[in-house]
Amino acid sequence: MSDDSVNHLTEGYFKWRCRRGMKELDFILNRFVDAEYTVLTAVDLTLFDQLLDEEDMLLWYWLSGKQKPQNEHRDYANLVERICAAGYHK
Repeated sequence: MSDDSVNHLTEGYFKWRCRRGMKELDFILNRFVDAEYTVLTAVDLTLFDQLLDEEDMLLWYWLSGKQKPQNEHRDYANLVERICAAGYHK
């Protein structure tokens, strides 16, 4: 993946995408962007962008620890752990 393909994935873009229907998700996701955006790789940015396409309730189950990403969502597992660490512990 080239850097050109992720140029539109700016911090402001993610702040906008993290606006969800649940205030709790807004808080957790924005905390992650604040804490980790500058260290995310192009692959991380693309994966995070894809994660934000998921439904709020599914994200809530993952980010609240009620479920772990499985099957076709397995690629999100490490990212979900990083989001939880940034959202809950900082």
